[in-house]
Amino acid sequence: MRRLTLVLTMVTILAGVAISAASVRGDDKAPAGKPPVTNTVCPLMGDAVSPKVRVEHDGQWVYFCCAGCVEMFKADPAAAIVKMSDADREAIKKNTKCAVSGEEITSFDVRSEHEGRFVYFCCASCKAKFDAKNAPK
Repeated sequence: MRRLTLVLTMVTILAGVAISAASVRGDDKAPAGKPPVTNTVCPLMGDAVSPKVRVEHDGQWVYFCCAGCVEMFKADPAAAIVKMSDADREAIKKNTKCAVSGEEITSFDVRSEHEGRFVYFCCASCKAKFDAKNAPK
């Protein structure tokens, strides 16, 4: 009986740790249930990424498999990015042409988040057009 109590106590503690770890995120505003559209592989562990575990780096979201990887990434982003595939490195870059007009973007201060990715615009007018077209229905 004492062994069963000890096992149940340990299971309860481990479950609490797992729940606490799951609630720690790189960004609490990540879209729930939507797959990420930037990198698909964690740059540190090589595992599939979670749409809820992400951090902004150089103007775009980088996704991870767990919150621990976010902290390791923050310590040395360049080392982690070097390990990414060419496709994932390309996916975490900012768009350099306006998503509406196609004009070159000179200042990256006008943006919207769309489907788990930042989209940049040349002006507020283009942003407004994009947001109106892509508003949730």
